[in-house]
Amino acid sequence: MTGTGALTGRAPREQRVAEAFVYLADTLVEDFDLPEFLHELTTYCIDLLDVDGAGVMLADEDGRMRLLASSDETARLLELFEIDGDQGPCLTAYRTGEAVEHCHLATHDPRWSLFAARAHRDGYRSAHATPMRLRGQVIGVVNLFSRSPDPLSSAHQKLARALADVAAIALLQHRAVNIQRTLAEQLQTAFTTRLDIEQAKGLLAERHGIDPNEAFQRMRSHARNTNRKLSELAVDITSGTATLPDPATPADRRRDRQ
Repeated sequence: MTGTGALTGRAPREQRVAEAFVYLADTLVEDFDLPEFLHELTTYCIDLLDVDGAGVMLADEDGRMRLLASSDETARLLELFEIDGDQGPCLTAYRTGEAVEHCHLATHDPRWSLFAARAHRDGYRSAHATPMRLRGQVIGVVNLFSRSPDPLSSAHQKLARALADVAAIALLQHRAVNIQRTLAEQLQTAFTTRLDIEQAKGLLAERHGIDPNEAFQRMRSHARNTNRKLSELAVDITSGTATLPDPATPADRRRDRQ
């Protein structure tokens, strides 16, 4: 997925905003690359929101935040510090589903004193965290850091929320398509496997003069005894590379017992 590169050239702001939304909405391409997509999101944030650092965290299956993209090394290390310390605007925004802002980081805030001190030491004077959500589902957070102590303007807050929401919708849509694609592939595999088994069962029934149910039971028993998958054995039987041993006759069984 080739990014537009928000910082290449200086097109009018309205055009850059439009380009950002077009890019973030397009996750259904064949070569979609999640790290590149999220890094491009941070690039757009830097360009359009007049901040000095940005990052994106997404929640894993257990609800733990994972840092997946940062605009630069300073932002990356600060966000890792935030995750390790389990405190900061990002984590609060994820847990509450609401945007969180801390202006004047030099001012003590008991919620995340360690984070504020580290951010201030790194040269940032304010932090803003916007949840990535669709209705009540929060999948991550966009973090914004500024060397200015002033809060984001109302217009920038709305744009930050819009960028985060569009990215969340696009990622959830991509996830849903992948789930459907996986289910479709599983169904196709199951259907193909069943056809292979039916073919093998028919061949065995004809070859050994037995009914299809007995053929299936013998094939299943042989797969278990040889520690093989039934589907694999069925393919080998239909291709002629495997067969089943002839069943023991009553005379054979009597002789074995003697």
